[in-house]
Amino acid sequence: MTAQSVIEPTPRRRWAIRLLWVAVPLLSLGYQIAAKQTAEALSGVPMGLHWLAAALALPWGRALIGFELAAFAAWMVVLSEVKLSEAFPLSAISYVLVIVASWTLFHETGDALQVLGGAAILAGVWLIGRKGDPS
Repeated sequence: MTAQSVIEPTPRRRWAIRLLWVAVPLLSLGYQIAAKQTAEALSGVPMGLHWLAAALALPWGRALIGFELAAFAAWMVVLSEVKLSEAFPLSAISYVLVIVASWTLFHETGDALQVLGGAAILAGVWLIGRKGDPS
C-alpha cells in the first residue's frame, strides 16, 4: 500500500461524517427554534428559580434540553473520528439554517448582508469539504 492509497473509512467514521453533515446542523437548528420559543414564552417572567421552573415546565424548554443532549452525543461521536479543525467549520452549516428558520418560522426580516454572509459560510464549508476530495 502506497502513501497515496485511500484508506477505507470505518463504519464508525462514516457515521461520524453523516452526523457532522446532517444531524449536528439539524440538532443545532432544533435547539435554536426551541430556545426562541422558550424565550418568547418566558419574556415576562423575572429571572430566578421560578423562571427556571417555568422553563422546565414548558414543552419547548424540555425540547431545548433534549436537543442539547442529542447534539452533545452526536458531537462527541464526530470528534472521536474527525479532526476538530475539519469538523468545527462544517458545523457552521447550522448558521445558515438558523437564518432561514428565522425568516420562515418567526417572520423576521432578512437583508442582503445576511444572504451574503450565508453564502460566504456555505462557500467556506464547500472549500473545507473539498480538502478531502481526491479530485
